[in-house]
Amino acid sequence: MKGFLAVDIGASGGKAFIGRYDGDRLSIEEVSRFTNRPISVNGRTHWNILSLYESTLESIIKAIDSGVELQSVGVDTWGVDFGLLDGSGELLGNPRHYRDMFGDDSMEYAIGLAGRDWLFERSPTQFQPFNTLFQLISMKRRGYSALKEADSLLSISSLISYFLSGEKLTEFTFATTTQIFDPAVGDWCEEIIDFFSLPDIFTPIVPAGTVVGRLTPSLSRELGTTLKVVLPATHDTASAVASIPLSGRTMFVSAGTWCLEGVVLDAPVRDREVLELNFANEGCYGGKYRLLKNATGLWLVQELLREWKAKDPSLDYPSLVRMAGEARPFSGKIDVESPRFKRPASMERAILEECAENGPIPSTRGEIVRTALEGIAAMTELTRKELERFTGGLDGLHIVGGGVKNQLLCQLIADFTGLPVTAGPAEGTAIGNIIVQMLALGELKDFRESIELLKRSFEMRSYEPRNP
Repeated sequence: MKGFLAVDIGASGGKAFIGRYDGDRLSIEEVSRFTNRPISVNGRTHWNILSLYESTLESIIKAIDSGVELQSVGVDTWGVDFGLLDGSGELLGNPRHYRDMFGDDSMEYAIGLAGRDWLFERSPTQFQPFNTLFQLISMKRRGYSALKEADSLLSISSLISYFLSGEKLTEFTFATTTQIFDPAVGDWCEEIIDFFSLPDIFTPIVPAGTVVGRLTPSLSRELGTTLKVVLPATHDTASAVASIPLSGRTMFVSAGTWCLEGVVLDAPVRDREVLELNFANEGCYGGKYRLLKNATGLWLVQELLREWKAKDPSLDYPSLVRMAGEARPFSGKIDVESPRFKRPASMERAILEECAENGPIPSTRGEIVRTALEGIAAMTELTRKELERFTGGLDGLHIVGGGVKNQLLCQLIADFTGLPVTAGPAEGTAIGNIIVQMLALGELKDFRESIELLKRSFEMRSYEPRNP
């Protein structure tokens, strides 16, 4: 049986799955799970890229040992963050963590120089302080020596693929998250690069589903395989969307640490209203675009668990969700996009302080978690209303990602939005990664065939609005 390995790395951890295809159905099997633990040095936070690469190699070895006829490997990660290479291909330090940019004013600095309208006209994405453009401007303003020495910029996913294959390429869906990509030309925006005097370090942009080559000769000898390396939809949300059998006017929510909420369109929407509402136009497989908003998601609950678990090791995520389900509804009210939640010393204290400004204050752990989940659902309803300005109406909502396991959140989203919700598959990002690999290798002839395969292979759960 043929197999395809998806390595899906998120902000808090990574997972690797083998996709097994028997010619009719696709099944997935988890082969490894690993932590992604950022490291702080002198007040700066970095991704431990070599640890992530090592975990990727271990995942490949486990996949080979599983006995499947392994065809390829593809790596997806979050967007915006990157590593720098010198002229000889050596890594110039560990990549910086996007959350470092929450205390940086480079976005405001760039807007002050160029103007929001000017930037949006050339790269119509959501203005976020951690976008690649603003990270590079921050480095340049601070005289970051690695930037002066750099020859190439690679996303985290492309960096790991480079370690595997030796090829330096940028995949389309990542490029659209940088605020340096111009959809009108389908390439890096030279006007933005020139305006901010950025160095010439941008690698060629290729479509999602590009076979970049095989493992390097040294890795092939070490691992005993000439595995193909594919750039799937390397931005994890784009991979997640590739696992959704979208039809009609359906809103999607990729629910994880962040909630990425939007619709899939054939072309970017460049209306001024998109700028005013701070939506992003981000790439999908096949050159399509996601009109979406990037909102704070289950980061709130993850941080509560981390904080409380230090004092009560018996706590786990399911127990928090269970407590929230038993808690009093509307015991507090928060705006999940409040600056309080970006890098709080205590997430519990941040939520209580936010509630104190908005009305009632939750009094139990269950009420605090429920307040966080209700805040996510409320933000989803706000996004739905805003999206309908561009779509004329929505008739359903599809949730994918780790959040589908949180049945309370799925029901709350159905109740808040008033839309019927379909949830699944749970490991949608890895499945979408595998689907794009299969398309790249000709195992599936087109995306329509992949949608039929998804419907045959995976169960979805439905939630009807019951308490709007």
